[in-house]
Amino acid sequence: DLMPSDLYLCVFRFFSVVSVNVASLTQSEIRDIILGMEISAPSQQRQQIAEIEKQTKEQSQLTATTTRTVNVHGDEIISTTTSNYETATFASKTDWRVRAISATNLHLRTGHIYVSSDDIKETGFTYVLPKNILKKFITISDLRTQISGFLYGISPPDNPQVKEVRCIVMIPQWGTHQTVHMPNQLPQHEYLKELEPLGWVHTQPNELPQLSPQDVTHHARVMSDNPSWDGEKTIIMTCSFTPGSCSLAAYKLTPSGYEWGRLNKDTSSNPHGYMPSHYERVQMLLSDRFLGFFMTPSGGPWNYNFMGVRHSAAMRYELQLSNPKEFYHESHRPAHFLNFSGLEDTEATSFDREDHFA
Repeated sequence: DLMPSDLYLCVFRFFSVVSVNVASLTQSEIRDIILGMEISAPSQQRQQIAEIEKQTKEQSQLTATTTRTVNVHGDEIISTTTSNYETATFASKTDWRVRAISATNLHLRTGHIYVSSDDIKETGFTYVLPKNILKKFITISDLRTQISGFLYGISPPDNPQVKEVRCIVMIPQWGTHQTVHMPNQLPQHEYLKELEPLGWVHTQPNELPQLSPQDVTHHARVMSDNPSWDGEKTIIMTCSFTPGSCSLAAYKLTPSGYEWGRLNKDTSSNPHGYMPSHYERVQMLLSDRFLGFFMTPSGGPWNYNFMGVRHSAAMRYELQLSNPKEFYHESHRPAHFLNFSGLEDTEATSFDREDHFA
């Protein structure tokens, strides 16, 4: 009643064209249509409803697909799938090929190594790392996935406040961008008997302003399980990949940090109770006056990132004196070469060979 007669006539004609009864509409619906809301004819609405019902009917008629597979332990697994996404072939989204190419340029970063010297207390030990094993450790690493190794060294007879790192032990491991998973067993070898444990070193994709809580938790648990690790002597050394270079830093845990890390169960990036007072920065130097050496597992690879099912925290390993292979070495990813066997032709193929005795 409140609409002008000409506007009402236009609305009435519009509804007549699309076959809509004006009497069936409320005042609010009429206002919405006048303000620009689209309206479709009942025939189009019925067509859309029929399409939706057809799709629902097709989805209700499921086709079950039974698949039999065998896992790594030899157990046979029979699974039945009904939806489309369950039958889709798995395709990995990892960019390991691009990272493998990028890792070939890691040796260029060894010419630009920086040691962090902020907030260092001069009362503790000074750790000296030989350049040869540091450069090798950087070269075999990955820009995203963390790798780690245990540090072993000695103190010079004339200066007990200095700790010289002589060996990096590459234990079996697999990592992420935040942490490294290692066996519970500490390295054992006759070459390490005259050396003392000095902690561990690991890479990280970005430089952090503080020691990560995952490192505090891992270091505290190793100290708790192994009395040979002295909290004043064992450190956490980080090698961060900064643009075109590497940045080194060393930390040791405080008593409060040890107690917090030993009891911490939260694996998130910001756990409750974590404080900057849980660690202290220690002084470290690089030197080419003496050389260090590597030790690697003798019965297998050190990198299990491409075959994580074979790694466990309770696994045992033996060591040998050897330089570690790079992160993307062929022996670290045998599964990538299994598809090559399918390229072989099963039929006998004859080749023309020159007879030298003819």
